[in-house]
Amino acid sequence: PAYDYRNADAYYDAVAAEIERLLEVSRGRALCLFTSWSGLQQVSDRLQAGRAGATWPLRAQGDALREALLSWFKATPYSVLLATRSFWEGVDIPGEELSLVVLDKLPFPTPGDPLHAARMRAIDEQGRSSFEEYMIPLMTLALKQGFGRLIRRSDDCGVVAILDERLTSKAYGRRSRQDLPPARFTREFRDVHRFYSQALGSPAEFALNVWPDSDAPQSWRWRLVRLSDGRAETHSGHADVSTPEHAEIHAALNGLEDLQRRIRRVGQESSRYAVELRCSRKAAQWLTEAPAQDELFKRWVQAVKAWQAVLPRAVRE
Repeated sequence: PAYDYRNADAYYDAVAAEIERLLEVSRGRALCLFTSWSGLQQVSDRLQAGRAGATWPLRAQGDALREALLSWFKATPYSVLLATRSFWEGVDIPGEELSLVVLDKLPFPTPGDPLHAARMRAIDEQGRSSFEEYMIPLMTLALKQGFGRLIRRSDDCGVVAILDERLTSKAYGRRSRQDLPPARFTREFRDVHRFYSQALGSPAEFALNVWPDSDAPQSWRWRLVRLSDGRAETHSGHADVSTPEHAEIHAALNGLEDLQRRIRRVGQESSRYAVELRCSRKAAQWLTEAPAQDELFKRWVQAVKAWQAVLPRAVRE
């Protein structure tokens, strides 16, 4: 999106929506870096109140001390951490614990900072361009540092998503991109989906996120995502059950039935498709340990037969 200080709310709506879409294909495991504290807070509020906060373990700078947050991030599968410039340097998270780095804007230094202002003024007084000679080089250096949070070892791989159209629309953005480490550049979401499908070895074309309502455990919600483009919609319902994990299973059954109807309406068969089920650890455990004669489990076994595969993934406790 294009940042406009006169309409920051719309910008951060778009940033939060794009982060949600990226998390669906990366399966969390993301470090989202912001150039301002205000930007972090705005996006954090949107994600925590929305679907991302229900699906992925999510924390933001300020929730705990820096080292405690980093320890939590490394120890928590599928986690998402939102942070500001203090996390752009000295963060070492190698391997599969981190596979997505999101930068909300090109990281220009703050012109109002007294040190930056004095140096820029000195350059301008000599008839030179402080923007070209000072601001752009510092932005490019910070961009490299943010990029470097992802690749810490020779066998690391992942996606760096820079959510600032100036990277391509402005000449200085295109020059800065050329100074980054070698990587494939794309503006197509399908390329991101294809990368993660290959990296994770997942055949899933759809994701079904399920969770119980925190205020009413017998109520459930499911969110169906078409992974190739991130399009999604959410539904809710109610089941007469005794545990939150049973509510999740009811949500999964309802979501699979809905998806199957849609596929059949376009003349296709669900047996051609794989679905990734994102649920709690207890729900995933129930699917492997439920008694064979349990009526709900029988319904589940029957529903799964209609698909190429249904792949449970425990993304939260």
